[in-house]
Amino acid sequence: MHPYEYPYDSYDRHRSDEPRLDRVTHLVFVDGRLVDTWREPAVGTEWEAVARQHDREARPPEPPPKPQHERVLEWLVDVCGSRAAVDSLTAEPLDDDATDLPAEYAERSAGDRMVATAELLDAVAERWFDTESSVAFRHALLALWAEDPETVTRAATAAHLAGGICWAVGKANGLFSPAGTMRVGVLQEALALRSPAAGYGGAVRAALRGFRGQPLDRWSRPSGVPDLLALGRTDLLLGVTRSRLVRIRDRARAAAEAA
Repeated sequence: MHPYEYPYDSYDRHRSDEPRLDRVTHLVFVDGRLVDTWREPAVGTEWEAVARQHDREARPPEPPPKPQHERVLEWLVDVCGSRAAVDSLTAEPLDDDATDLPAEYAERSAGDRMVATAELLDAVAERWFDTESSVAFRHALLALWAEDPETVTRAATAAHLAGGICWAVGKANGLFSPAGTMRVGVLQEALALRSPAAGYGGAVRAALRGFRGQPLDRWSRPSGVPDLLALGRTDLLLGVTRSRLVRIRDRARAAAEAA
């Protein structure tokens, strides 16, 4: 096999990913008449640098980076779920309306799971957090049951489900380190879990976020905003978190108006 026909380069990159450099054309003239022509790769020849320079010149210019205020507003949409949710966000704390569990279930085991999980959530909130956190946990449990009940019934135990909810809601509000002061391990110990709460927390997060699109990569998070788990919904955000997001929103809007 000719070395230029091998599909991978020395860095194990497929050559199809590189700009085409096989465009050195040779023309053979005899007495002024063209008698032969062929093409060969420019790689490894004295014309490779010229070919690469032509490739660079042919590339479209890279778009300018987005202004910081635009990136912040996009992050807020990711956290809150929609631009309308960002616009209507207030610093009001969560209230305890509509936090009662359903009265009837198709299967008794589902009702037992909901009741046991709710009791664990209340106990964790009372011991480690506050009343508003208990409301946020209840909202998450009810949202799971309404939107993806299998996440409730599929958990190994009520403690695993409660741990996943506490982890997701806590991360969404920056309660756990590094954004907050509490260690996730405390939650694991409180619920007597042998595995990390984040284990089932991933399933809870996916169910709560639903089909709201892929969350921004953590490396795409703009500077100057808190490290919050984006669930794409405001019904799980505490008043202190809402207040912080409102300030960020207003500052981003002010920067947009000044631009």
